[in-house]
Amino acid sequence: MKYLNKTVFSLAVAGMSLLSGHVNAQFLGGRRLKSDEAGPKGQFMMYGSLDYSKVTTPTNSNSTVSSAPLGVGYFINNNDLVGVNYAYSQNSVNHNVVYKQNEAGIWYSPSLMLGKYFVLIGQIDAHYVWGQQQAATADAMQNFNGFRLRAYPLIGILLGGGWALKFKFAELSMLQTKTKEEGWTKSYVAGLSGSTFGVGISKNFDFRKKSAKDDN
Repeated sequence: MKYLNKTVFSLAVAGMSLLSGHVNAQFLGGRRLKSDEAGPKGQFMMYGSLDYSKVTTPTNSNSTVSSAPLGVGYFINNNDLVGVNYAYSQNSVNHNVVYKQNEAGIWYSPSLMLGKYFVLIGQIDAHYVWGQQQAATADAMQNFNGFRLRAYPLIGILLGGGWALKFKFAELSMLQTKTKEEGWTKSYVAGLSGSTFGVGISKNFDFRKKSAKDDN
């Protein structure tokens, strides 16, 4: 029950954060597109990014491979998307994998236009998490699983042709995982930092058949 209470509390905080983003955007001149305006309603969107980093010293080598969530979403109207996504991360020390994590789940993303080429976006993720990590008492890998709840804002720059750059600049998240040996491990992220900043790209696709009127 205590885990359920924390989950509900985290979702409530995430919802309040997105609502706050909506209010602030109104002061910045942001607006929601109307249903009768031209927009992306009915289109699909694909997004994501891949990252690789490596740090080498005279005695050690540490590398990380990760994908920010790679996702597919559907515009239920001109401003809101729902979809599914997947993320992966792996850490290696001296070419030996010591940690790898998968997460997959659903997401919801509302948006507000800030002028013609900029958009303020909020996103909430609810993910199931699983992977392996090096045991503290042995060289063997041990399995873990759990869940992650995350909410974050983005600024989007519309590039034309359905393409857009997305800049994530903050995060509020909770990750809980457990192993048979250690039980639950919890970690939280909140605020602005280098670890909460990210850049990705997205592309909209319209698979609907165009009528003869649309072609003119």
